Amino acid sequence: MKWLILLGLLVILAAIIGARYRQQIKMAIYVWRMFSKMRRASSAGEKQIDKQENPKDAALVRCAKCGVWIPQNKSLSLRSGSLFCSTACLEKTAPIN
Repeated sequence: MKWLILLGLLVILAAIIGARYRQQIKMAIYVWRMFSKMRRASSAGEKQIDKQENPKDAALVRCAKCGVWIPQNKSLSLRSGSLFCSTACLEKTAPIN
């Protein structure tokens, strides 16, 4: 009999906690489902072969700031035609108004 009373108190306590923190519980469930979907999508993506350009076929260009050689498809360019390897090099070169 005392176990039933204890079980009843635990159910009441769980109901009070659930009512008090329902928004946080709902958000935790949403985040859990989002990560589950991401995990399933990433495992499905690993099985597919992504056909990209062969890196050996990509033309190399030189960064206007630091001189590093990078593939042209990964470079950042300005209207003037200058090519940069990263946003850091681009920001160092850009004039400050």
